[in-house]
Amino acid sequence: MQTGADYLASLDDGRVVVLDGERVERVAQHPALAGTAATIASLYDALHGSDAAALLAEGPGGAPTHAFWAIPRSRGDLRAQREAIRAWQRTTHGWLGRTPETMAATITSMAAHAPFYGRFEANVRAMHARDAAAVTHYAQALVNPPVDRDLPPDEVADVFLHVVRETDEGLVLRGAKAVVTGAATAQRLLVSHFGGEVQTDDFAIAASVPVGAQGLRLYARGIPSAPDAPLASRFAEHDWLVVFDDVLVPWEDVLIRDAATMLAHNRGAVGWNARLALQSATRLEAKLEHLAALAARAVEILGTQELRGVQAALGELVAVRHAVAGMRDAMIEQAGPVGDEGAWGPGVEPAMAFSAAAPDAYGRVRALLQTTLASGLAHLPVPAAALAEHPEVAPLLRGSGGADASERLDVLGTLHDALVSGFGARHELYERSHWGQPERTHVGILGLARAHGRLDDWRG
Repeated sequence: MQTGADYLASLDDGRVVVLDGERVERVAQHPALAGTAATIASLYDALHGSDAAALLAEGPGGAPTHAFWAIPRSRGDLRAQREAIRAWQRTTHGWLGRTPETMAATITSMAAHAPFYGRFEANVRAMHARDAAAVTHYAQALVNPPVDRDLPPDEVADVFLHVVRETDEGLVLRGAKAVVTGAATAQRLLVSHFGGEVQTDDFAIAASVPVGAQGLRLYARGIPSAPDAPLASRFAEHDWLVVFDDVLVPWEDVLIRDAATMLAHNRGAVGWNARLALQSATRLEAKLEHLAALAARAVEILGTQELRGVQAALGELVAVRHAVAGMRDAMIEQAGPVGDEGAWGPGVEPAMAFSAAAPDAYGRVRALLQTTLASGLAHLPVPAAALAEHPEVAPLLRGSGGADASERLDVLGTLHDALVSGFGARHELYERSHWGQPERTHVGILGLARAHGRLDDWRG
């Protein structure tokens, strides 16, 4: 398993990163990216720390790995994976959507169903062995740019990612993927396709691609943040446009090359969707816990904690946290064997219920807290670091509950970053869009209910 220093060094691989129109020479030192890179590095260091046992499991070949990178063989394994995910997510308070265990959801699901990938079975197994051993940090490149959505993907070859030719060395890819969260601070991309279903094999491509691959370019606009923004400075992720300009992908990194396999992969044949829901729910649980704890102290500082409406709002926030945790735990309790190699997968029905409920739930939480905290989120006239220069302001910022100006700026400033700033607005968009088009999610839930005979059973 790599260390934090190994991870940071890996980002100096010649990658082409363009932020706000300017080339980033060193990702780990750029002001808009360094905080996130350092946070991810700290997660790797935790794998080697005194409390590492709670994070680890035996991976392929017997080597230790983060528990979520191991293929689960029982409900107990899934519970252990939940705790390992929790340990990392409570460190980042759920504010990083792409921590290094996230894409293990897909890669372990693929490895557990490796024969499904036909001639690329060995590649799938080798990818899992390599990346579990290192705990490779992946970003996922799935979404086509929002261009010509009235056309089938196969007819947008000037924009969408596709194979332009095969060589003895591998496939040459051209086109783009959009909203690739965290790509600049990742080590590899899990390239695939999701959205309008492709009909031709040249557009049905899944592969593992290094971010520093020749011909790969990343573009994004920065997330506005003040120098003292407590969340954005540590956890800001950007949603990158990734352009493939005749990128050669070696054959050993190719995972899917035909439309039929791609369609079945996306429709749940290997269960990666449910594994991702397990991880995502645990991440969202940590974020909601952080918001609830901050909000509870904030209303004490504002002196509104005894107001019935305020108590009801905090209770609703806690209820959302409980609902998210409950759906995640239901995924574990309804888990069962999947595939032919002894793997277990989370329950699909609660996983899909979470994917339908979470986007609107988070938006509701943000609006609830904006309403409840109201002017408290705006009464932040100076940064905390400026209090010493402006002592005359401190008495005007004191709070109830024994809070001084420094604590008020700390607690309410963090909530401003979470709820009001560009960082906070982007997070609502992230949660709302995390599972793609809501209509697609709901249609899938109905299809699953019909396939399982639920509607007939309920009719009696």
